[in-house]
This record gives sequence, C-alpha cells and structure tokens, in this order.
Amino acid sequence: MKKQNKSQIAQNPFLFQAMCILSLVLVVLLFSSCEKDKISENLTTENEVVESSGLLFSSDKNGANALYRLQDDGQQVLLLSDPNYDYWWAKVSPDKSKFLVYRSAANPDKNHDDYQNAELMIVDIDGKNARVLIEKGKHGWSGQGVSRWNKDGTKILMIAEQTLDVGKQWRMVTTDVEGNNPKNLSEWWIIDPNFSIDNSQVVFMAFPDNELSFDIAELELHIADYNSADDSVSNITRLTTNLTRDHDPSFSPDGKQIVFSAGNVGYTNVDITIYDVTTQIESKHVDDNGANGGSMCWSLDGSEVYFHSLNLTAHPFQIKKLNQASEVVTTILEASPDDYGYFHPEIY
Repeated sequence: MKKQNKSQIAQNPFLFQAMCILSLVLVVLLFSSCEKDKISENLTTENEVVESSGLLFSSDKNGANALYRLQDDGQQVLLLSDPNYDYWWAKVSPDKSKFLVYRSAANPDKNHDDYQNAELMIVDIDGKNARVLIEKGKHGWSGQGVSRWNKDGTKILMIAEQTLDVGKQWRMVTTDVEGNNPKNLSEWWIIDPNFSIDNSQVVFMAFPDNELSFDIAELELHIADYNSADDSVSNITRLTTNLTRDHDPSFSPDGKQIVFSAGNVGYTNVDITIYDVTTQIESKHVDDNGANGGSMCWSLDGSEVYFHSLNLTAHPFQIKKLNQASEVVTTILEASPDDYGYFHPEIY
C-alpha cells in the first residue's frame, strides 16, 4: 500500500506539489510552535522574577519581633523567628540573593532598633543560612545600626558607637562583606548614613559644623562626596536648615530626590519630607499627627515611598506607602486587633 502511494505521487505532479506545500506548512507550524514555547519560557522566567520579589518587614505579632516577606499575592511568609531575639532593619543585597538584618535580645519594651544590643547578620533571601557578621561588642563598638549595601555588594555602610578620647560617639563606618576591616569615614558625629544610587556620594544626619548639641532638633541632612577607590569622604555639605529632628535619608532611584523623616524632639509627630536635589528645596509630603518614617525605601520605579507609621491614638505601627504624584497615602499592613505592629519595610 505504501509503495502504491509513492508511485501515485510520483506520477501526479499536482499531487506531489500539494504534498510539498503541506510539508512546508507543517514545518512553519512546527517552527512557530517552538518559538511560542520559547516565548512562554521567557514569560515564565519573568513571572518567576516578579513572584520572587516582595516586601520585607518586621512584626511582633507572635511576641518577639520576627522577619517576614509580603508577596505579591498578599501572603506573609515567615523568614526569621526566635523567641529569644528581635529582628529588624532588613536590607537586600544588590543581586537580591541575600539580606542584612539586625537582631537583638528580645525586649517587649524595645522591639526594634536596639543599637546597643545589636548584632548584624547576613541571610539568604529565602531566610536560610543565617549567620552573624558583627556580633555585639566586635571591633570594640558599644553599638551599631542602619547598615546599607554599596551598589556592587562589596562593602557595608553603617554607624558604630565608639569610645574615643572625647567619650562615646557615633561614627560613619564601612566594613567588607564579612563585617571585617572597619574604617571610619569621618571624624564627625554622624547617624543614618546612606549611599547615593551611583555611590558617588553619601547622605547622613549630623549637627552643622559638627558642633554637638543636646538639642537633637538641630540634626540636619548633610551630603559628602564618596571615593570608592580609597573608601573616603570629602566636601561635607549641609543641605537643610529646619527646626525638626531629621532621620533616615534615602535617594530616589533616579538620584534626584532624597526622602527623610522630620519630626519633633520626642519623635511623636514625624512627617515624610523630600529634598529636591536640583532645586535644593525640602517639602512635606506626609503631614499628619503620626510618627512616620523608619527604614524608608522607594518603589523600584521611584513613584512611591514605603514607611512605617505610628499614631499614638491608634496604636500600633503600620506600614504605608506614599504616591508622590497624587500625594495619596495607602496602608499596606495594619494589625487587627491592634495589639502588634509592623516595622521597617524593604522593597526589592
């Protein structure tokens, strides 16, 4: 039967031509199917990247302050939890493979930002392989906090409380990725340092001209040039002149704006303020009766700012976001019932 079909095809040119066309169509369809499979694979890969991103935050919903990831589907995934420790201030590495986070002995009266009892840890992005980089008291420090990565993940910027000839003071410090080889970048009393997006500058809070004051409302936003080659700063310049207690500056992704918190001395009424690098003007963007701020971060496209917020008449801390264009503030995480809080968001 097969031989007869082949003979018929050979004797009938029209039938042979039709079979050739049909074969060509099948090849095109097969090629198209393969291309679709490749596109599908690419889409799947992109979706996996999106799904693996999220928002890190701390919460004391289970007593001690644990670290969670909020995923795009709204699920809260527990990453780090230990009844003996509070975890706070997570910062994701540039390649998003790991994060830095502080831990301190569990303390119901101070469930985050316990600088004097802090240890700096490094953890895989899935919450595994946690280990301590800088234990309490290492390098002779009596306190540490507010760690940040440089752009290629080779250095860590932070503050360290050190005992000097003039007594205990905070210094802006870098270490390597193992928490070793610390270097003071300045002899100024400095807190809350952060790199610019391209690492050509650092911003921080300090007293003007380094004249230390008991009035912390005199803390102002400063900037300095940063030389990554020799790990040094120069040209310290004051950016703001205000009557507020300022903290936690962070550059927008395009480097044109710096968000920071500006509050009263007691830090019970704190606004979200943005400094425009081009116009050199600071403006309030969240001005209410709450204490807003914390480890603030920008959305990846720079359109929103994430922060934690405490209203003393509506305890506890919540995590919110500000849309810059519309000035609309949206609550992302809110406890119900109001018996625990959320702290220090980190978008990645």
